[in-house]
Amino acid sequence: MLLSFSRSEGEFIRSHRASPAFDRHQNLPAMPFISTMETKSLALADILRALREDIQAENTLIASRVTWYVTSQSFLLTAYAASWNTGFLWQSFFHHVMPIAAIVLSVMILASIYAATWAQDVYLREQEALVSRINAEFQLSDAEKMALQVYERTMVVNRTNGVGKIVGGRIHALVRITPLVLPVGFSALWLYALIFAPAASS
Repeated sequence: MLLSFSRSEGEFIRSHRASPAFDRHQNLPAMPFISTMETKSLALADILRALREDIQAENTLIASRVTWYVTSQSFLLTAYAASWNTGFLWQSFFHHVMPIAAIVLSVMILASIYAATWAQDVYLREQEALVSRINAEFQLSDAEKMALQVYERTMVVNRTNGVGKIVGGRIHALVRITPLVLPVGFSALWLYALIFAPAASS
């Protein structure tokens, strides 16, 4: 699920970077607090964009780990199946050590994917909390309000289907089924092979 700033949000950021209030402070030393609405809006827009990029980064990380995991499992299963051919050397390694190694690998990849989903949930909560605070505590111009509304509508929790019903959270949960279930399924397969496989023929 790709997450990015909309055109309105980009124009909102560029307009503040080009504003006279922002230019006045470009050549001054860094100050801890600058009480201009333009600078505050720019900082908030950058934070919102950074949160969205962090969420997307976790999506990319999960996808790459799942791709690598499925590829590795396909190679292991191919080697395991080939080891049952008559005359195959060192069958004990492929029939006992390889399933154990595959199970350990599955546990490790499951832990790493779970950690990535946990981190993504943290970013999603921070994003939602920041948008709520901006709406409640800041006085925004009409252009800023429009940009924030576009950003808010494209947040995961607020995404809707064709009839306007909010389904973002449900879809997000469904997307996570595959990366979390795959390691469990492969682990069960390898465990079954380790326990119930017949004795190898010499």
